[in-house]
Amino acid sequence: MEQSALIEKVLALTGEIEHAAALADWPEAARLAELRSPLIMSLDAQQVQGSLNVIRSIVARNDAIVADAQTTQVELQAEYTAAMRRVSAANQYQKAAQL
Repeated sequence: MEQSALIEKVLALTGEIEHAAALADWPEAARLAELRSPLIMSLDAQQVQGSLNVIRSIVARNDAIVADAQTTQVELQAEYTAAMRRVSAANQYQKAAQL
């Protein structure tokens, strides 16, 4: 794949990953990241130098996606913990009500 086409494909996939992340569709974001990864790995040093501004933009956008994923993970862990506490409380109530 030609350098500019390769960079454009990586940029397009980054946009699709951002969209999936914005929708909290993390499985789709991961699938797209897996598609993008070999393309990134196929870039050579000259391609990187020639497209440095675009690559910096991709890196910055990717960093924002990772930060969003980390925040979402913390939030989901807190929701899960709260839900498990509610389940435990419901189980305790059920046991007490059967006495």
